[in-house]
Amino acid sequence: MREIKFRAWDPEAKKMYSPEALEQPEIEESANKTIYSYLSYGVLCIYDFRGKEPLEFVPLQFTGWYDRNKNEIYEGDIVQWEESLHQIIWSDEISAFVILSWDGMVSMGGEFLTDTIEVVGNIYEDPGLFQYRS
Repeated sequence: MREIKFRAWDPEAKKMYSPEALEQPEIEESANKTIYSYLSYGVLCIYDFRGKEPLEFVPLQFTGWYDRNKNEIYEGDIVQWEESLHQIIWSDEISAFVILSWDGMVSMGGEFLTDTIEVVGNIYEDPGLFQYRS
């Protein structure tokens, strides 16, 4: 069974938070806590309460896969595979993470990709890197 964890994209600051940065502080430090996560109706929401209005982060789930450099692969990552770029997405139709090519072809992913795939960016920090063409 794969480890369930998330990283989060802060759209206002244009910053990616690692899973470790999202961990809740110890009880003694709770007065300084600003990032909270909630599971509501099966949807994970991550909020930052530093400002006057709460800011909702974009949660990105760990796929359970690693690339050839032992980097964790998350949804939204852009990967180099079979000489071209692909995006890692969640498919509601098959309830699994899949690999989307620029021309709309979908491939199943999995641990078997570890030696052949490499994370080169993500759709938030590198929005022009992968352009899906419908």
